[in-house]
Amino acid sequence: MPRRSAPATSLVGRIQTWFGLRQDQLALYLGISPSLVRDLATGRRSMTYSVSVALGPLLHQLPPPAVVVAVPDPAAPLPPATPAPDAADLDFRRRECLHRAARLLGEAEQLAARAHTAARWQAALPALLPPEPGTALPATPAGQALAAALEQAADPTDPNRATDHTRWLRGWLQRRARPLSVQETTRYHRLRAQAAGLQAEAAALAAVLGGGNGAAVAD
Repeated sequence: MPRRSAPATSLVGRIQTWFGLRQDQLALYLGISPSLVRDLATGRRSMTYSVSVALGPLLHQLPPPAVVVAVPDPAAPLPPATPAPDAADLDFRRRECLHRAARLLGEAEQLAARAHTAARWQAALPALLPPEPGTALPATPAGQALAAALEQAADPTDPNRATDHTRWLRGWLQRRARPLSVQETTRYHRLRAQAAGLQAEAAALAAVLGGGNGAAVAD
């Protein structure tokens, strides 16, 4: 984060801050070099009569020294003479934000659905997974159902069919129970964070449009 400079205390520094002038811009206005402006702002050189006369019009517009001259608060209301914003442009952006947020949330919901479905398969695996070849099935209703399914897959003409089917079924079930990858989990959280930012922007724009600075909001 960039560091904020301390409030200017010199006359030249206060003028620069109040009117938003860089050293080169104030130098151009005064007809002097930027290095001289820098020296005047830091107190390295005293102000000449000609420079003080040139600064006079700006000096008379400064608030009293007791008033802190600082960067305006971004949350402060704009000056009264500021024109109203383009309501159509703000409302277009608001709708665009909501549309993009909905799309991002839809992608996140798909990932979440996959994660929850995988968790259900993971919980069911102990009852669904066929045993390794040569291992007996458990004497449970689930084991009996699995034995019946494997018996149907048996083929008298192909003695390896049941073993092959068992191997395939184990792999198929384990793929169903595979959780999201690290990359997919990261993407899920990024999608939701981006959607939250867009929704916040849309809400802020709606507040501007509904606060007398633009047309009424209509979804």
